[in-house]
Order: sequence, then structure tokens, then C-alpha cells
Amino acid sequence: MVIGIIGAGLSGLIAGRELSRAGHDVTVLEKSRGFGGRLATRYESDNPSVKFDHGIASFEATTPEFKKFVAELMEQDLVMRWGDNRWICNEDQTLMKDPAANPLPQFTAKGGMNRIGRYLSRWVEVKTNTLVGGLTYFGPRRSRKRAWMINLTSSGVFEADAVIVAVPAPQAYGLLQTATDETDMLRMIRVIDEIRYEKSFSLMLRYDGIEPPDWDSISFRNSRLQMVSNENSKGRNESGCTLVVHTSPAFSEVLASLNDKEKAEKEILKALAEETGLFPLHPQWSQLHFWRYSRAVQTLDQPYMQVGSDDAPLALTGDYFSGNRLEDAYHSGYALAQDWIRKFSS
Repeated sequence: MVIGIIGAGLSGLIAGRELSRAGHDVTVLEKSRGFGGRLATRYESDNPSVKFDHGIASFEATTPEFKKFVAELMEQDLVMRWGDNRWICNEDQTLMKDPAANPLPQFTAKGGMNRIGRYLSRWVEVKTNTLVGGLTYFGPRRSRKRAWMINLTSSGVFEADAVIVAVPAPQAYGLLQTATDETDMLRMIRVIDEIRYEKSFSLMLRYDGIEPPDWDSISFRNSRLQMVSNENSKGRNESGCTLVVHTSPAFSEVLASLNDKEKAEKEILKALAEETGLFPLHPQWSQLHFWRYSRAVQTLDQPYMQVGSDDAPLALTGDYFSGNRLEDAYHSGYALAQDWIRKFSS
């Protein structure tokens, strides 16, 4: 079966890998130049040896399936334990070891979070810089060989027997609206229309002349900031003090309303200086990234959704199913793949 997957985040890539291993022909279509979704790593513009994980800083593993996957990544020397030295910043700028820190082990990628997506892409064909504009379903009495046509904004098309949409719910909503007016599809559209997301800004910083801190990360109470990640503590970035500052949901809304990246960056630097008292307003290098769909605040109590006949299925997966963590995104894609492996021959 030829399967087209829209979105190269963890959910789409793990579904693709499992289906490819089972003998299916899988192609992943990704709008950006990289893959991994929020397993994202950015490089300093004039110094590619300096790396910043500007999406997910770390993750945990609680279920047997995901623990097995993390063990696989560790065997491949891709991930390591990180984040045991977590601190908290109180409202009076005092720093202390976080007494309420999650006791579960945290993991991060050694050479950057994007290495996880790159590793999973070995099992599938990934077409990056490929934006999908819509879907066309030809139905059971079609004259064409494939049931689905994935329409690309470049005027090209990709034909598939089955489609997996592994993008944030609002983007999936837009694609499904182009597909069909069948009752099952309309029901799916109505369900995902209820999903809402928090926004987030990630500000990457390099300071020269400042020693990297001893802590791995700082969390904040009642603050404009949510977390600061010490990228030096991941065994990288020998030059300077390198940080990623993540803004709180409420502050992110305020910054997004400015509609001005330069102003937003200044406001984040001001908040960092005022609330920690540690870092000056003028770093040697900085770059701001906006996550429009940072974290689903409403999720669906099921691992995935699917519609269509057995010879032309369409499914949705992602981190808005059964939770909003990286682990949930993994389980969504993995569970769908196992279902399709049982149902469909390659």
C-alpha cells in the first residue's frame, strides 16, 4: 500500500517507520526544511557548532513502549539523561533547587533534538519544503489507481492509497475541509475544531564573558517566563554561555499581539534580566522563534482518528491525542501503525 504522511513530527515519522518495516511504501511530506516537529535544533548563524534545542528541551518515558524506544535511541548514542539539576526561580529572584521537580528521569539528544527525527527518517522517504494545500478523494468507483490525491501548493500532486495527517489540529482541520463532504469526514472536522493550543516563544541566546551556570534548567513561578534551558549543560557549545528562554502562555499571547519580533525579543530579554538578575539585556547573539501551536490544552481521549473504507483510509495522529507530551505523540503514531499493519497487507 502506498501511504502518504503529511507532517514529519515524531508521530508521523514513527507511524511511517513502523508501516515501512511492515512492507508498505511510505512517503512523508513536510512543509519545512527539516523534520522532527518540536524536536527542533537551531544553529548559530555563523557558527554551526553552537546548537540550541528551541522546541522541546527534554522528555520523559513512562510507558513500556516509549521506554523501549528511548532505549533504542540510547543504544544509537542519540540521547542521554539530562535535567537532574533543575532549579526554580522565585518571585524575589532567589534561585533554589526545585523541591517539586518531576522525579522521573529526563532525556535529551546529545547532538541536538533534530537528530531523533533524522534517525527515524532513514526508514521512509521524506520530501521537505513540500507544502500540502489540500486532499482529493476519488471514492470506491474511481477510475484512478490510487484513492487519494495529495495536492501540493507547488502545483504538483502525490497519489496514495491511504493518508495520515500528522500535523497540529488547526492545520489538519484546514486540510480535511478540502477533502470531501461525507458525513464521517464532517464528524472528524467538528471534533478537531474543538482543539486549542497555547502559543510559545523560544529565544536563543549566546553571551560571551559569562560562565555557563551550574544548573540544567530553571522553571519560574507566576512569571512571564516558563523555563530557561542551559544548552551548555548538554555537553555542547564550548563557546560562551548559551541559553534557550521559553515564555509562559499568557506572556506569549501578549508578545504575539505585538506582531513585531524585534519588540518581542526585547520584552523577553527584559523579563529575563528582571526576573533572574543574572543576564544582561544585550547578548552577543540571539534568535527568536514563535511556536503558534506549542502545546494542546484540550486533547482527545483516544490515540488517533480514522475514516474511510478499508482500501482508502485516512487517519489523524499527533500530540493532541491522549495527552500533549512527546510520549503521547509517539503512542498516537505507533498505535495507528499497528492497527493498519493488522488490517492492510503491504
